[in-house]
Amino acid sequence: MQADRHSGRTVIVTGAASGIGRGVALRFGEEGANVVVADVTREPKRGERYDTDVTTPTDELITAETPGDAIYVETDVSDPESVAAMVETTVDTYGGIDVVVNNAGIYVPGGAREISVETWNDVTGVDLDGTFYCAKFAIPHLVESEGSIINVGSVNASEGGGGPPYAASKAGVVNLTRDLATELGAENVRVNCINPGFIETPIQDYLTEEDVEKMTHQTLLPRFGLPRDVGDAAVFLASDEASFVTGEQLHVDGGWTAHRL
Repeated sequence: MQADRHSGRTVIVTGAASGIGRGVALRFGEEGANVVVADVTREPKRGERYDTDVTTPTDELITAETPGDAIYVETDVSDPESVAAMVETTVDTYGGIDVVVNNAGIYVPGGAREISVETWNDVTGVDLDGTFYCAKFAIPHLVESEGSIINVGSVNASEGGGGPPYAASKAGVVNLTRDLATELGAENVRVNCINPGFIETPIQDYLTEEDVEKMTHQTLLPRFGLPRDVGDAAVFLASDEASFVTGEQLHVDGGWTAHRL
């Protein structure tokens, strides 16, 4: 691990109180970054199967156990005013922004006949609109720092599944990534997307034990990934080592999509 790869850089990670976002935020902290934990709640979620005993808020863990620094900023990414305030707080605290990781997302199971219009709007509001809002308000600062945006999509972005608002939102995130990369490339701002497969987080509580066994069997590397696996990909994509990588989507899925697309 190159502990100084992001030393002194300021990184916003949305949805960083729990799950994948927490793993991403911790990895940037290990790399020496100033991490803004942007989430609707500071307390980490506990799952029935994964993260059953987490208690320490992500910002506290980063400050106590890594070379990095961290603050928590209460943020509802579906609310543009909340996002604008979070960006302003970040700049006031750390002087700028180098990386934005748009990870915040929600998932509600159900098909088109079961999911209400309100639920559709809730999911797309966080998963797609929130990604756009965070990018929009951070772009002026990222242009100044020649920074990068990392969006978090899903394997469901290309294969369907996960319910109409989730699959549609994640597909939108992938193409939003390409569009932002096209817009910002001339200003040396890179934009990439990570598409996770099945990761050990509390969001997987909806799965039965039979589901877990089935999904594990269908993953070429027969296990669920860890939040840290996604974090490793994020710190690479945000690093100088990826300076010629933009507009791409990286599957961190244990080979899930290799035999399904």
